[in-house]
Amino acid sequence: MDPITTVLQLAFYALFGVSVWQYAHNRGPLELSVMAIFGSFAALFALSFLNALQPALTPIARPALIAILFAQPYLVLRLIAQIRPVRRVVSQVAFLGGVLAWEATVFVPPIATAFGADALRVVGLLYSVLYFFAVEIGAASWFALESRRRFGVARLRLAAASVATGLFGASILIAGIMSAGRAPNTPASADSQTVLRAMVTIAALGYLAAFVPPRWFRRLINRAASYQLVRSLVAPTATNGGTLWTDLAMTARDILGARRVSILPAAPGAPLAVVGERVPAEASRSLVVTSVELPIRPDDPDAERLVAEVEGRPLFVGDDLALIADLCSLTAHATEREEMLIGLGEARREAEESRTVRASEARFRALLEADPNAILALDEESKVTWATHQAGELFGAPVDRLIGLGLSDLVAVHKDEATTSTGDRQIFRSETTGRRVDGTHFPAEMARSTFELDGRPFQVAVLSDVTWRHEADQIRDRFLGVLSHELRTPVTSIYGGTQLLLGRGSRLDSETRNELLVSVAGEAERLQRMIENLVAMARIERGGEFGGTRPVLVDRIIKQLVEREKALWPEVTIKLVTSAPVQMVAADEDSIAQIMRNLLSNAAKYSGPGSTVEVSLEDTEGEVLVCVRDDGPGIVEEDADKLFALYYRSATQAATAPGAGIGLFVCRELVATMGGRIWAKPLPDRGAEFGFSIPAYVDELDAASTDEEPLPVFDRDGGQTKAPATA
Repeated sequence: MDPITTVLQLAFYALFGVSVWQYAHNRGPLELSVMAIFGSFAALFALSFLNALQPALTPIARPALIAILFAQPYLVLRLIAQIRPVRRVVSQVAFLGGVLAWEATVFVPPIATAFGADALRVVGLLYSVLYFFAVEIGAASWFALESRRRFGVARLRLAAASVATGLFGASILIAGIMSAGRAPNTPASADSQTVLRAMVTIAALGYLAAFVPPRWFRRLINRAASYQLVRSLVAPTATNGGTLWTDLAMTARDILGARRVSILPAAPGAPLAVVGERVPAEASRSLVVTSVELPIRPDDPDAERLVAEVEGRPLFVGDDLALIADLCSLTAHATEREEMLIGLGEARREAEESRTVRASEARFRALLEADPNAILALDEESKVTWATHQAGELFGAPVDRLIGLGLSDLVAVHKDEATTSTGDRQIFRSETTGRRVDGTHFPAEMARSTFELDGRPFQVAVLSDVTWRHEADQIRDRFLGVLSHELRTPVTSIYGGTQLLLGRGSRLDSETRNELLVSVAGEAERLQRMIENLVAMARIERGGEFGGTRPVLVDRIIKQLVEREKALWPEVTIKLVTSAPVQMVAADEDSIAQIMRNLLSNAAKYSGPGSTVEVSLEDTEGEVLVCVRDDGPGIVEEDADKLFALYYRSATQAATAPGAGIGLFVCRELVATMGGRIWAKPLPDRGAEFGFSIPAYVDELDAASTDEEPLPVFDRDGGQTKAPATA
């Protein structure tokens, strides 16, 4: 025997001892069958050793060792029958065939030699090896098919068992054929014995790798298999924990070959996943059902559990359970990840919805805050729950201070509210009086409507300060009163003078008639100016346009107006002060005339008889200044800008002479249309100055020529010397 084969067979016996030790610690029919299969190899190796060491003992031990050898196919079928159902007739035929093969191997050769029937020996030997080979090849095929269904270490172990079984059957077949071709009692050649020993040794090592692999090897293969399974089990297509639990149950069913696999929750309740009825019904009647239970989380045995109902005794169940335990742990982590991702997704959606709601609320608040009116939100007890910034300004307090106050604390609620309808909602409107926090009052308008929010009734109140309207009404009433008085005076004078002239004109002397005519003409002039101002004011309020500007000799127009006003105001000294003619202005003659008539009549009216009114013209760069100065009571510096407002009259004006507050307003608007400016200021000693400016007229041709670049100057050789200086 060669040393290598001897070493391999000794290593086999060492590992065979390990299998015996494992059976001693876990005595079951499956483990016993595995040990019996190893025993057949041990018998074959023992026969080989006996032939090599003690040839004389071979005839004595040979029948027992051959019996053990031919029991190996039956033992393999017995092993398979404990895992998958095998028909009883097949087991009986295999057992009977093994007995016949043993008899053909032990008893037929001596009988054939005694009678010289070598053919009988050959037939018996061929029957034995063919029986052995057929059963072994069938078992090897079953191991191969079973390996394709399994995962991890179980797949490799079943594949190794398939190869070992087929190789062992082939070695027996080859040995029998070689023995049948030799003469009786003729030893086989050394080469053939070496090949057969190598095949049997490899088959034995294959069984060792299948049934007694190292623990580290099993763990390494299981981890690789679990990684591949997890890639499909915990795929990105899984959207929730229920899908993962179902996939785990299906994978565990495939690994164990179980009839039913359930994933039970930690607390009593419905299973998380159930995968049922996988094996045929006829198999269920012939196999024992074993319940296998594993904790999903190894560090928490009270958490979810995997329960598998396995029919028969699973081969390599320890490796399968180790693989499933890894998958359970990974699936538990995956479900936690999925739940966390789902929670994150829900939190993200809630954050997006909250952000959208906040943005919508911010836009809604911005729209409400942009409303110039005060807006109050009231609860069912008419107490303020929310208010805009304008409400705080209206009631003179911070918004936080308004919260909790009753509506009656802020406004006088009237019972005679007017009711209008907008769709199916009623709106209550009323004119009321608001109360500021400091105790002051103001006229207000209020509109209220009711709505329902979260099943509770609420109100929204919109308030506006209408002080401006009351002031406008008062100003309009005062203006109409003043205007009627102002119109009545000239109309009365004109009516009385004309009636007097018509009734007694022929009896009056010429001087009296002239005085009456002058008086009627003056009052008519005054009435005309008032009508002109009213017409101009109406046009201004409508946004109408006035006459366009054109070149005007302003000194000529003003000189004529001064002479005319002198005749209208004989008791007032009106003079024009100018040193030289001024430049032309871009203006409207009618507008300048109306402005000067208003300013001169105001100066003469408020200064009174015996006063002096001075008109001056000043030519400045780009404009002409026209100033009207009087020596009357003057004005206050604070009233200088207010005097040009519509209907405004200062205390000094109201005490000095009647008026409607229209003339200066018309002057300001007319000056603005011509592109000028107007002002009023008190004089140092006495009186006031009212002035305005008019832009100077600029010829378009002259302006265009000044904008052009000067032509370059060239010398006689054609070179440019310098550009001429502009005048």
